Amino acid sequence: MRLRHALRSQAGYTVAEMLVACAVIGMVLAGLLSLLMTGQQAFVLGSNRTEALSTGRLVLFRLAEEVRTAGYDPRNTASFAAITALAPPNVGFTIGNDWNATGAIETAQTTTVNGTLRGEQITYTVVGTQLRRQESVIDSSPVTVTNTLNTITITYLNADDTDVTATAHQAATAPLIRTVVITVTTNPDVQESGTVTDVALTSTIRARVRNRT
Repeated sequence: MRLRHALRSQAGYTVAEMLVACAVIGMVLAGLLSLLMTGQQAFVLGSNRTEALSTGRLVLFRLAEEVRTAGYDPRNTASFAAITALAPPNVGFTIGNDWNATGAIETAQTTTVNGTLRGEQITYTVVGTQLRRQESVIDSSPVTVTNTLNTITITYLNADDTDVTATAHQAATAPLIRTVVITVTTNPDVQESGTVTDVALTSTIRARVRNRT
């Protein structure tokens, strides 16, 4: 009799109480999941922005370094242009260096410079999202520098910083190019997965040709 009375007096949970508890737990878990997803997307966005910025800087630094050292002319003949823009609608430019000191750019010759075999003309071209580089004789075909370009803008200035972009591909104007301003918008080479992946950053660099006064 006492055992039966004890069992009847033990308290339990009603269905309503269990539903309320489940609802509370569900709201707490939903809040935690939202915080987790927000943190994950912030990480993805930051990682992709860093990668895009790194890609843009690497591209610009390589372009700028070759622009700055363009026009190597040991005989001081000034018989060739250091930088020549490609004729529209093409986007890009050529770089000339008289490595073998003949007074002219020879696209069929190579010269060893500081232990490295070099061609006398380098051509940068933009094809879709790709920036390509081809060094005469050295490269049998264009080599992709990056395939993550969104846009690229190249401006050519003379010694007075006057914009000569419109005629920079012409023989009469090309020798006057002293500064190249390059602006690129790039995506990251490798994107972290997530809903926020469409990240593109813009970088600009200004490079002056050091071998021309």
